[in-house]
Amino acid sequence: MSNEWEAGATPWLRRHQPDAGYGSEPNPIQCAFCGERTLKRSATDHDEDTGRLELYCDNGRCDAREVVLLVKRDGAHSGLRADVRALRLIDEGTLDVHAAYPPEMRSYSLSEMAKVSEGIVERRMRRPSASSEE
Repeated sequence: MSNEWEAGATPWLRRHQPDAGYGSEPNPIQCAFCGERTLKRSATDHDEDTGRLELYCDNGRCDAREVVLLVKRDGAHSGLRADVRALRLIDEGTLDVHAAYPPEMRSYSLSEMAKVSEGIVERRMRRPSASSEE
């Protein structure tokens, strides 16, 4: 088995850790952020995506618990990937993420909440019964 990687080939970590998922990993590798041997493939890592690895550090004191390793230039077609294109646009200043995806803030009136809550507001607004006043 060669230690070289070419575009489209299975990354070494997927061969070293064939199963991605939750729980402890019998073959952890060293985390580049905390230095502990607690790094494993994340449960959300997809085998068919050879240009992207999703990793998870099991060290509870690691500040970079979830990490994505993304190939931006591999000599093949990584530049056509949507995530690579988006990062390039952000780096170039062409894409303003905050303008493209503004945070959604919505406030509701009391009547709108009453429609959604189906009776919760009416129960709070109803006068107490005679038996509960005693």
